[in-house]
Amino acid sequence: MKAKSVVAGAMTAGAMLLAGGGGASANMAWCVTDPPIQVVTPGGHNLLVNNQVYLPPNAMHLKHQITDDAKAEPDGKGGTLITVYVHVPAHSRVVSSDNRYRVTSQRDGSELITLYLDVPIS
Repeated sequence: MKAKSVVAGAMTAGAMLLAGGGGASANMAWCVTDPPIQVVTPGGHNLLVNNQVYLPPNAMHLKHQITDDAKAEPDGKGGTLITVYVHVPAHSRVVSSDNRYRVTSQRDGSELITLYLDVPIS
């Protein structure tokens, strides 16, 4: 299990609330950030996938049950499709991103949340 950082997540969540985040983030006041997941593209490039999980305040005691994984495969257009799997113990919002290519995906859900990042390299 990866260590979780609550301080950075709390600051991010607080900034989102002050910036007037959407209705879904208003009740998801706490954020848990995993260490990045490293994936290797079919072309041999190393990429890092960052996941932020926004949990409801009453589910923070479950934060250590969050697990994540990712795989990379060709997207059929010369790039790479990264599929991210995040297992959450309560209804959550997950934001996955690759900062190098500035691609982001987000989704709300329970149990298994699957996100897709399409990066423009092979």
